[in-house]
Amino acid sequence: MELRRIQITGGSSFMVTLPKDWADSMGLKKNDTVSLTPQSDGSLSIRVGNSESSEKRSAITIEVDASTDTEFLYRKLIGAYIAGHDSIILTSKEDIPGFIAEVASSFTQTSIGLEIMDESERSIVIKDLMYPGEIKPSKSVERMKVLTRNMINDVITSAEKGTVGTLTSMNDRDREVDRINWLISRQMNMHMTDLTLSSKTEMTLCEITSCNLVSRCIERIGDHAVILSKHAIKALEEDSEIDSSIIAIGKEILQLFISSVDTWNKKDIVAANECIVKANNLIEDSIKTYRRTKKDIDSAIDVILASMRRIAEYSIDIAEIAINSSMNICSTKQSKV
Repeated sequence: MELRRIQITGGSSFMVTLPKDWADSMGLKKNDTVSLTPQSDGSLSIRVGNSESSEKRSAITIEVDASTDTEFLYRKLIGAYIAGHDSIILTSKEDIPGFIAEVASSFTQTSIGLEIMDESERSIVIKDLMYPGEIKPSKSVERMKVLTRNMINDVITSAEKGTVGTLTSMNDRDREVDRINWLISRQMNMHMTDLTLSSKTEMTLCEITSCNLVSRCIERIGDHAVILSKHAIKALEEDSEIDSSIIAIGKEILQLFISSVDTWNKKDIVAANECIVKANNLIEDSIKTYRRTKKDIDSAIDVILASMRRIAEYSIDIAEIAINSSMNICSTKQSKV
C-alpha cells in the first residue's frame, strides 16, 4: 500500500498522483482515460478506460467428446454459469455428438439469460445476453418466496381435501426456484469480481451476499416442499387422509417461513427474533408432541414431519440472516431493539 498526499491545483481542485509502477503495468500514457467509481464503503475504484468499456468479459472453454458424461457436463455448465462467465464454449476435436448439443440446449432453457449464439460441427458458443442490473437479486428472492410458499400451501390444501391433483407438477415448480437461485449466486460472484456492478443493481456487495444466503435457504425449503408432496401423495394413497394435527403444524410452519423472509426484507430484527423463538417452540412442542402421542407412525408421515422440521430450521436461518444483515456495516438504517 502506498500513501500519497492530496494536492490542490487551480486553487480548488484536489489532485493525487497514480503509482507509476501500476500506471506502467496498465500501459497508461498522457491523456488516457480512467474511470473513478465511488464504493459503498467510502473507497474509490479506479479503472482503465470508461466504466462501460472497462467491463471484464470472461469466457471458459469445456472440451467434450463422445465419452463425455452428460450429468457431469451439466454440472460443469451450471458451475460456469454461477461463476459469472459471459461465454461458455463447448469444443471437440471431432464432430460434437448430438447428445452434447441436447445438453447445451437444455441448459440454456433452464438458466436465465443464456442463449446459444453460435453452433458448428466442433463448437457450441453459449453467451449471456442479460444486462447485469436487469433483474435485482432482492426481487428474485421475493419471487422465490412466493413460488415456494405456493408449493407448500398446495401440499397443505391437498392434505386437507384428500386429493393429489396439484402435486403432480411439483418438480417443475422446484426447478424454477432452482434457476432463480443460480441467477442470484451468479450475480453475487459477478459483484465480487466487478464492484462497479453495485451502481447498476443498486445493491452493495454486502446486500447481494445476504440475498444469496437467503436464496440458498429458500432453495432448500423448495426441495423439502417436493419431499412433502411426494410423501403426502403416498400417505393419501395408503390412508386416504392425513391427521388434522399434522396439517395444523404445516400451516404454522408455512406462516413461519413467510414471516422469516418478510423480516429479512424489512430488516426487522425484533420480528426476526420472534420468528426464531416461535420456530424453536414449534419444533419442540408441536412436532415432538405429535411423535410422543402417536406410537405408530408410518414412514410417509415420519418423512413429512422431518421435512417440516427442516423447513422450520431453514426459517430460523433466514431470520438470523435478517438480524445479521441489519447489523452489517453496509446497512444505513438504525436498528431499534
